[in-house]
Amino acid sequence: MLDLNNSKIVSKKVFIETLGCAKNVVDSERVAYVLKTKGANITESPEEADIIMVNTCGFIEDAKQESIDYILTYARMKEELNKKRQVPQKLVVFGCLAERYKEELIKEIPEIDFISGVKDYLVLLDTLNGKHNGKILDTTKEYNDIIFSDRNFERVVNSEFPYAYLKISEGCNHTCSFCAIPLIRGKQRSRTIQSIVDEAKFLVDNGIKEVILVSQDTSNYGIDIYSKPRLVELLERLNQVDGLEWIRLHYLYPTEVSDELIDAVAGLSKVCKYFDIPLQHVSDRILKLMRRGGNKERYVELISRIREKVKDVAIRTTFIVGFPSETKEEFEELKEFVGNIRFNWMGVFTYSHEEGTYAFSMNDNIPKSTKSRRRNTLLRIQQKITEEELRKLVGKVKKVMIDTVLDDRNYIARSEINSPEIDGAIHLVSTRKLSKGDVVDAFVVKVVGYDLYARTI
Repeated sequence: MLDLNNSKIVSKKVFIETLGCAKNVVDSERVAYVLKTKGANITESPEEADIIMVNTCGFIEDAKQESIDYILTYARMKEELNKKRQVPQKLVVFGCLAERYKEELIKEIPEIDFISGVKDYLVLLDTLNGKHNGKILDTTKEYNDIIFSDRNFERVVNSEFPYAYLKISEGCNHTCSFCAIPLIRGKQRSRTIQSIVDEAKFLVDNGIKEVILVSQDTSNYGIDIYSKPRLVELLERLNQVDGLEWIRLHYLYPTEVSDELIDAVAGLSKVCKYFDIPLQHVSDRILKLMRRGGNKERYVELISRIREKVKDVAIRTTFIVGFPSETKEEFEELKEFVGNIRFNWMGVFTYSHEEGTYAFSMNDNIPKSTKSRRRNTLLRIQQKITEEELRKLVGKVKKVMIDTVLDDRNYIARSEINSPEIDGAIHLVSTRKLSKGDVVDAFVVKVVGYDLYARTI
């Protein structure tokens, strides 16, 4: 078993490139923390690093290609640098793409020195100590137990922003036909409520004001270890953490959003009035092929309940266009739904034909050009809706959090309706000096695209 107390890495410079979703960000920050505590130096320069680590994404085709492009770039860099270095630079690949395609990556990119998956990344510590032979590092129960230990929540916290992602579980019990996540990360495995609360306190102690709860299925949190979903209880506990300003929910599965959860979002003071609910489609036939378990009528009813119970709520969703056999009529149905429901924010993916999934047995019969056209059409509709919804805020006062200090007067901020990185921002002018993480009242002046412009009052 890996001994985190005794393992040492003396004076190694390590560069970590993180690709993919917020859950990968958390993994990389935990790796960085373990490496730092054992003597390594985390560097921002891949050229000066002794070890380059690439945390990959393998969710859809575009993400896989991006990961491969990064690996190849660093492989070429390594080969050039090693012509001049006395101690050869090492290239380590881990994460989702590595979990799915270990053998293929080693064969096609021999410059990779070591490769590991998503459950065994702490084995890399022993690797950097030279305790492993061979390039492919296998998962063991001992390493997996360390990852899910209640004590294993320390990480290198990004001090650039006042928010941090907090991963509450790993894996997913759903069997959506298009999704490779269960193949990569396995069944849902939740962390304990206490360990998550402890991590939230750790993050607050390191300057974080907002935690964003992430997982593959946040709404079903706890069902595997507590025999029923315990997300509401988790929110109640986090709501009591001193120094924490906001709690935000991502990745709620639509058929698992209960009235109890909606009431908790409405009633808990620190929980953002924000629902991220990926619907993926609204055609009942396509949803059945997707194995989503819901239908359009149920989705309409859910959104109506949320808006009825949660004042000034913002709802974000995502859709997949170009799923095998999606007809023009079914896409028109999706367009009409988006126009009628009027989400605050929306993302759109083109269907990616992923081997190993149930949908891979279907004929991927929608041309790429059609998929792209449908995606762009849907985004244009949503852009107009988002701008119209934002204009309703002009002349109103919103509570905002400072994300970035530009100078003594100008700031980048967000309100409860803006999740970082994926939604619009707020450009704020203030007559008094503010600091990152401050929460202030702002008067909304105008809308430009997806962004608001405001001033403090």
